[in-house]
Amino acid sequence: MMYCMILIDPSHHKLQRIRWKKSEHEPQKTYELVTVTYGTVSAPDLAMRTLKQLANDEEKNFPIGAPVIRNDFYMDDVLCGAQTLKEAKEL
Repeated sequence: MMYCMILIDPSHHKLQRIRWKKSEHEPQKTYELVTVTYGTVSAPDLAMRTLKQLANDEEKNFPIGAPVIRNDFYMDDVLCGAQTLKEAKEL
């Protein structure tokens, strides 16, 4: 899933702490999540904002693909196509 590929700012890691233990006989461990977490209210917006920023940052290197990222994504699905295999590879 796209969310686990998006790193969050290190200063926010402490805001995503979870406590976990494998069994009731083991001590709890604390973990800090370092990626966008699926199921949180902000996850879809963070994912789309990340894609738009990527398109803006890389537009010079990928002039054909940047507008596709900016305009043709719905959540983690891209909704575009090409007439030929060559055009699709250029995207």
